[in-house]
Amino acid sequence: MTQERMELLVPHVFFKQVVRLKDRVALRYKEYGIWQRISWKEYGQKVTEVAAGLIGLGLSPGQYVAILGDNVPEWFICHLGIMIAGGATCGVYPTLAPEGVAYELNHSESKILFAENEEQVDKVLQILPEVDLKQVVVWDPRGLWGFSHPKIIFFDQFLEKGRTYLQANPDCVKERIDSIKSEDTALIIYTSGTTGPPKGAMVSHGNIKALIESLNAHIPAYETDELISYLPLAHVLENVFSVFRSVWSGATVNFVENLDTLAQDLKEVSPTFLAGVPRIWEKFASTVEIRMSDSTLLKRALYRLSFFVGSRYIRAKNDSTKRYILWGIFYWFLYWTVLYHLKKQLGFERVRIICCGGAPASTELFEYYNALGIPLREGYGQTESTGVISQSTLDLARWGFVGKPLPNVEVKIAEDGEILARGPTVFKGYYKDPELTASTLEGGWLHTGDVGMMEDGLVKILDRKKDIIITSAGKNITPAFIENKLKFSPYIQDSVVIGDRRKYLTALILIDEDNVNKYAQDNRIPFTTFEDLTKNQTIYKLIEKEVTKVNNTLSRVETIKKFALLPRRLYVEDGDVTPTRKVKRRILEKRYADLIESFYR
Repeated sequence: MTQERMELLVPHVFFKQVVRLKDRVALRYKEYGIWQRISWKEYGQKVTEVAAGLIGLGLSPGQYVAILGDNVPEWFICHLGIMIAGGATCGVYPTLAPEGVAYELNHSESKILFAENEEQVDKVLQILPEVDLKQVVVWDPRGLWGFSHPKIIFFDQFLEKGRTYLQANPDCVKERIDSIKSEDTALIIYTSGTTGPPKGAMVSHGNIKALIESLNAHIPAYETDELISYLPLAHVLENVFSVFRSVWSGATVNFVENLDTLAQDLKEVSPTFLAGVPRIWEKFASTVEIRMSDSTLLKRALYRLSFFVGSRYIRAKNDSTKRYILWGIFYWFLYWTVLYHLKKQLGFERVRIICCGGAPASTELFEYYNALGIPLREGYGQTESTGVISQSTLDLARWGFVGKPLPNVEVKIAEDGEILARGPTVFKGYYKDPELTASTLEGGWLHTGDVGMMEDGLVKILDRKKDIIITSAGKNITPAFIENKLKFSPYIQDSVVIGDRRKYLTALILIDEDNVNKYAQDNRIPFTTFEDLTKNQTIYKLIEKEVTKVNNTLSRVETIKKFALLPRRLYVEDGDVTPTRKVKRRILEKRYADLIESFYR
């Protein structure tokens, strides 16, 4: 491998940026409410020490090293250190129960684990007899002062060992970097597992390189970009946009304290680029709607007028009609007098584009944000495609479509409607599962399991192949389309549409607790628990109005005839949803089988 080719891989690009950017800020994080900075020089030094420490522990090229924790600078530092040492990162969701952590550690055969804090150490101690860990390194020692265990050390101690090993073996890290090949595994991503145990998808250094270069050609990235890291780093989407794109561009990454502080952190950072899943943007939209409903009559009227004009402007522009010029005159006046100030309050005034992916979203969601002047664009991809297959751009967006395939990615529709993809971004395969790998990559094409179509080169997703509903009358229904419309309501957090082999469609609905709580308080509805809310007739009628609004936009066969409010929240620990908050449809259908049957009696 030539040096020119080697420098295109993540480890080499990273150290080029360290040399080039030196004292520029690479990472920011909050400590006691104050933003702290890590320069590229410090970033590079710590990554080198982690890599040396791993080599000193006996890490062989190709071995997996696990990371268990929330988004903090140490996650990035250890992640890159593992890759630079020739290993591959196995990210573990911090919300996983001990049994789930044990499964991924054993399946990946990880011998070394980086854990965030006392909470994660408690999990590790429960499963230590079941796993073959050689060393556990803990980032945050708070709550663990005086604690000792032969297999557990703190991060500062580990870095010291790395420095010592580096002094004795000054070329150890460089030798590992020089030995990395494009086809080597860089990380293993465990898929959400909506239909069974998680599968380990192997992503190579070459996959990452191809994806980032194609994505950058599609949506440029700059070293002046300010990014926000808040999605789970065990998910491919956060790796692509926060870790690898920031290394390639030299952008600054800002870490949220936690998801509860995301809104405040956005205001303080005012990022230039954002990526997220639909649930995040649905929640922001519902929060704005609820707050505006509580505002003064004048502000509420201006907001409604601005949104009305914005919607007409966006629709006319997307339909390529000349009316958009007329609507544009009114829109831009209202934008600068009303909407821009709302964007600024949300922290979106500098954002160039927001990429929405990871799950289907309603067209209403994109129309809403773009009417407010916030450039939300939809993308599509999977872990198996290194995160992105297609992505809408600022100059080419059609609601309901997920953009054109990235450069170097081919997409075609199979005879049964399944979306197939091919190109250098397609993963190596599933770890320890050659049969599933062969069926997923049959004929050299990635079989996505999604049903879709293409029009004018744009990709449209209909639903998961296994989730398509066929009613007793033989009508094909895509439940995700209906569910996304329901979730756009500020009072509905999640929904599951039922109707396979049934006469009509019904739904299980999870209320948005924050917004429904506020509605109950504003209307003096007494309640003590979540279940109380779901049993209240006034709340039921509130949701019924929302369902009726959606039904009015659907064909008769797609309408929801009956629904029920779920009496409890959905938890990852209970198996209701995946770590990325995707509802496990089959689990809920089984859990509420009697309730569902009552719909059809």
